Amino acid sequence: MKKITFILLFALSALSVSAQETKFGFTGGFLNAEVEISADNQGSISESDSGFYVGALADIDLNGSLHLQPEVLYGNINDASVLFIPVLLKYYISESNFNIMAGPQATIDLEEGDEGYNELGIDASFGVGYDITDNFFIDARYSLELTNRIGDVQGIPEDYKGKINTLQIGVGYKF
Repeated sequence: MKKITFILLFALSALSVSAQETKFGFTGGFLNAEVEISADNQGSISESDSGFYVGALADIDLNGSLHLQPEVLYGNINDASVLFIPVLLKYYISESNFNIMAGPQATIDLEEGDEGYNELGIDASFGVGYDITDNFFIDARYSLELTNRIGDVQGIPEDYKGKINTLQIGVGYKF
């Protein structure tokens, strides 16, 4: 965990030096997570629940309409803590305040899981945003988990897959 944090901070520092303009800020809002467990020939079951997220971000202007936005977010659902680390590429549409975003996201479960449960997940995130002013913004994004949270556990068939997909709707402020 310390290595991941160090690498992320180093990458953020290197990118902010070469970028035209970097703004830092914070964000928070509504979080919905859907846990889905499936097996190849047996269908799937899913359950969802809601909570909140808060965190910090860096908005790195690469060329005016293209921005890089790494974030570190803390999420809480039913007293379960999760750390989200997205690195999003944002594209502003036709010099407007609207943007579309997409990129990878690491999702780290901060609770101690059962044997065979993978605490780290890799997601594909995508969404939309709108800058209300130069400082205030709103955004919504959906993240599809690409990894399997169910590891090798004796007694559980190999074709079982566990995924956690998330929806985030929030507001933020950039300095």
